[in-house]
Amino acid sequence: MSVKALIKDGGGTKSNARVTKNGQLVTSPISYDETVYKELAADDTAYNFYAAKPGQRFVITLIRAKADKQVSTTVDADVVIYEASSSSTTTVDKVLHQEAMVQGDNVTMNTNILVTEGKYVNAKTTDDDIHMTIMGYYLDVIRGRDNGFN
Repeated sequence: MSVKALIKDGGGTKSNARVTKNGQLVTSPISYDETVYKELAADDTAYNFYAAKPGQRFVITLIRAKADKQVSTTVDADVVIYEASSSSTTTVDKVLHQEAMVQGDNVTMNTNILVTEGKYVNAKTTDDDIHMTIMGYYLDVIRGRDNGFN
């Protein structure tokens, strides 16, 4: 015997939970990931991964980085992923993730990092070459409601 049920958002949006054709209750992720790869090939240079989009915030779900044979074996490369006011600035508005890496280091992180609306996702390093992929998705901002994300 089955029971018909409806799961509704209690925050006033009147949104209902969804069930996929395979019977899975959809709670997350909200969207499919986008993926961008960049080679951080020059010291103290801004590498833009995701642009700011009006009315949206970016959510970083995965960071993958590898320090190749150009990176020192004895001095750490300081690798910073950060929020910025433009795609080309090395000025850090907010650090999203920072890692010290030496030659051969690999980093893979599953994350759930929410980027501020209107900010770009950039990365830079103090020693080249760092091969980096950042994955995630854009989330619509709902005005007057924190969405549980603020």
